[in-house]
Amino acid sequence: MSTKQEQVKTLLQGIREDDSVYDALRALLEQQRLCMIRRNCEALLAVNETIQQHYAQLSASSQQRSSILHVLGVSLNRTGLEHIFSWLPGPHQRAAQSRWRSLEQKAERCKIYNEKNGELLIRQYEFIQSFLGTGPDFIYHP
Repeated sequence: MSTKQEQVKTLLQGIREDDSVYDALRALLEQQRLCMIRRNCEALLAVNETIQQHYAQLSASSQQRSSILHVLGVSLNRTGLEHIFSWLPGPHQRAAQSRWRSLEQKAERCKIYNEKNGELLIRQYEFIQSFLGTGPDFIYHP
C-alpha cells in the first residue's frame, strides 16, 4: 500500500473514531447538565474530567487530520476533504461524504449542548450572586 493510500485510510479511520467520540461526548454533555441542575458537585467533577479527555482526543484527531491533509497537498478545510473523497471509488466516496456530514452535525449538536450548559452555569451563578447579595450592583436594588 502506498503512503498516500495509508494516509487516506488513516484519515477515514480517524473520522470513524471521531464519530463515536462525539456520540459519547453528547451523552456526557447531557449528563453534565443534569449534574448542574441537581447540584451534584462530585459527579459533575467526574463528568467534566471525562469531557476534557474527549476534547483532548478530538483536538489530537483534528491536528492529525490537518497534518494528513497537508501531507496530501490539499487545502486544510472541507474542500480539501472533499477533494480526497473524490479519489475514492463511488460507494466508498459516498460513505465517506456521509460520515463526514454526520460528524459535522454531531459536532454542531455538541457545540449547542455545550453552549446551553454554559448558559445554565451563568444563570446559576447570577442567581447565587443575587441570593447572597454579592452581585456588583446589589446596593442599588430596592
